[in-house]
Amino acid sequence: MATSEDIVRSALKQFYRYGFHASGVDLLAEQAGVTKKTLYRHYPGKDALIDAALALRHRQFMKKMRAFVEASPAELRPLAYINFIIHWVQEDDFHGCAFINATAEYAKADEPPHQQAAAHKKEICGYLMDLCAAAGVKQPAAVAMPLYLIGEGLIVACQVQGHHASLLEAARASACTLWASLGS
Repeated sequence: MATSEDIVRSALKQFYRYGFHASGVDLLAEQAGVTKKTLYRHYPGKDALIDAALALRHRQFMKKMRAFVEASPAELRPLAYINFIIHWVQEDDFHGCAFINATAEYAKADEPPHQQAAAHKKEICGYLMDLCAAAGVKQPAAVAMPLYLIGEGLIVACQVQGHHASLLEAARASACTLWASLGS
């Protein structure tokens, strides 16, 4: 693996676990096993490294989500999205959504991490719309947006409260109720 890839993968782990502002360049270089000079040779500043880390996280997340969801039959994929979120929030290294975390630290809509988060969430919404349309839903937006909100709410609730069975079951039940009333 190239040095720049090692640096961004290591930085993503630090940002995801400890936050963007709390992860200083000295720590990022140390954790990547490089000098600050080497880090700056590959990324001219921390902002560039944050940008690369969020881009990597987006690619990783979308690939993981698509693989999970698309393992289900087309007519069940919108609900498989909620099952994916339920599965993901129970992983040992779950520290919330990197993009929700980014908007908490970069609250102004014109800040690049905030913009990357908005683009990431927009792509997920579009994906859910496509899943609902492919599943034969007559009004895909009427199902996709509530499913998206159930997923986002579950992510935040689990980050704050942990992945309690009651939260997971409430999300699943809400999604199933929505699907039964609007989905097919």
